[in-house]
Amino acid sequence: MTTWSVAERLNWLFEVLGTWETDGWRRRTDAEAGEALADLGGQQAVASLRAGGAAEPGQLAALAVFFGVDPAFFGDDQAEADRVHDDVLAAALRDCGVHSYQICRMPVPLVTQRKQLQTALMRERAAVHAPRTWHDDRRIDEPIRDGGTTRMTATPMSLAQLRTLCRSLVDDLGMHPPFDAYEFCERLAEHRKRRIKVRATDLGATSGVGHLAPTATVDRIFVERDSPVPQQTLVIYHEVMHIVRDHLATGDSVTCGIGPAENPESGAYADWREWEAEAGARELARLAGRRPAPNRLTTRAGAAEHSIAAAFGFTHGR
Repeated sequence: MTTWSVAERLNWLFEVLGTWETDGWRRRTDAEAGEALADLGGQQAVASLRAGGAAEPGQLAALAVFFGVDPAFFGDDQAEADRVHDDVLAAALRDCGVHSYQICRMPVPLVTQRKQLQTALMRERAAVHAPRTWHDDRRIDEPIRDGGTTRMTATPMSLAQLRTLCRSLVDDLGMHPPFDAYEFCERLAEHRKRRIKVRATDLGATSGVGHLAPTATVDRIFVERDSPVPQQTLVIYHEVMHIVRDHLATGDSVTCGIGPAENPESGAYADWREWEAEAGARELARLAGRRPAPNRLTTRAGAAEHSIAAAFGFTHGR
């Protein structure tokens, strides 16, 4: 974003900052923006700026007012322009009812993070039925934390504590291996009395990345649709651990979970919340794939396993 021209920044605002009408979101027009430049060239000036023309004094400040953004977005201080860019994306997502948007698990370059957030915004706008504001769409203060769910602590849990938490959670939900991540999310949602929706979608072929987007009524998890099932499973459990440990209680509006310098494979996370989520995800995946005891075979077990168990006098639940 830091190398964008004024024209590219202006065109980006037209793309991102839409306006709501009865039948949905639409982009603002040059004519509408031209009214803000009535004494500064009007619609023709807007078209010229969007095509790369030089700005006259006062034009960019007037357009900043029209779009409701900090004029620093058009300034020479690239750090300030980047800050406004990220603030605009965060506010636009909140207008769609998304309280925070976490990109988790794997390092993603900043430019890719921003592209993914913009894609998420377009997806949210396509699905939303009415505009919302931060105040209209209040966050539920806390999820239900009985049983295996826990309040976020000031310091990270140890690996032993996380493993105990995961085992307790599996027991509390009445899960018996083998089970899959989607079934686990359904049980957890019932337990917390708050919906969890998992969706496989296009995340730009970043297969190791998961997106977590909570709204007032549902925690939504997005995984890359083209990634292998084991990878999707780890991503889902990673986001589940963020939910269980209430990592979103920090109040971040838009948080990208890890930076490009971090190494998830070695556990080198700068943010301990990411370490907790990944360590817990791997433990949940391990528990989900355990071979069940003969008297704990589920309907997902094969006919051969049930036959062998029956031959030794074992039946489900005994």
